[in-house]
Amino acid sequence: MKHLWIGLVLLAACGNDDQAKREAAMNEAARREEAVTRPAPAAVARPPAASAAKPAPPPEPEPTTPAEIDHARNQAMIDGRDKDVLHYCELGKLDAKSNPQALLGCTLAACRIKDEDTARRYAKPLAKAYMDQAKRVCSASQISL
Repeated sequence: MKHLWIGLVLLAACGNDDQAKREAAMNEAARREEAVTRPAPAAVARPPAASAAKPAPPPEPEPTTPAEIDHARNQAMIDGRDKDVLHYCELGKLDAKSNPQALLGCTLAACRIKDEDTARRYAKPLAKAYMDQAKRVCSASQISL
């Protein structure tokens, strides 16, 4: 826009006043027409807010097979849902022959929610390396194994 005005001033200075005035009037009319045809900023469609757009998804069904329980327990560990981890540990009926990492995860979840009896029950069959790790993490929650 600045260059347009500079050009118009130069044309006027060169002696073509009539032509400069006509071009200025045409440019002004074009600018007004463009402003009228452009939508106002408030009229631009905006996506709705995320909280109002989507309702909460329905809860997933309870896992029933051992593979589903293991998957649900592992996902709960990843998500940091300690109460759900312990729930899936109970469903899976973990014992001394179970996966030691699953036992460790159940132990640590019990420590984080300060359930000392449950933590000790899951920690009992752990091998020394896993037990040392469990003791370090649980001591931060003032749980002694």
